[in-house]
Amino acid sequence: MSTEVNNILNILVKEERVWLSMAEEISSNSKVQPKDLLHDFYIALHSKIDTGKVKINDILYNDSLNKAFIYKMIHNIFIDTIRVNKDILIDKELKNIIEADNEPYVDVEKVVDEIVDGFYWFDRKLFNLYRKKFHSIRKLSAATNISHVVVWRTINNCIKEIKKKINEN
Repeated sequence: MSTEVNNILNILVKEERVWLSMAEEISSNSKVQPKDLLHDFYIALHSKIDTGKVKINDILYNDSLNKAFIYKMIHNIFIDTIRVNKDILIDKELKNIIEADNEPYVDVEKVVDEIVDGFYWFDRKLFNLYRKKFHSIRKLSAATNISHVVVWRTINNCIKEIKKKINEN
């Protein structure tokens, strides 16, 4: 290992708290430990410098560390970790929502169903297809052979009408 590489690693270690806070920010709401992410970063950086994939100029910019480059590298390591182990993400809020009682959501669905039942037949069919099956105006347009402009206007008008009637109640 050359002295330049050794110097860069020593500089990086001196500011370890900054990198650890970056790793905490990146890995929040997941099982990935920030220290593990940071250690993977050091190993990846060392190997990429040795292979020539990362140049010293990428890390040092005007005699200071390039924080954007380091953040992006830590972020990419986090993404790679997720790709390898897909069960690693746990969104705490989502978990709480799933475990919570879903009755208010069901009530809103019933209210929306009642409002949609009062729509003109074309609007009702198109909106229900959009809401329950396609969730995409482009996909719905392609499947029904109806212009995406017509689909967009119909869905948009339906949503406005639903909001208007819900606000009236």
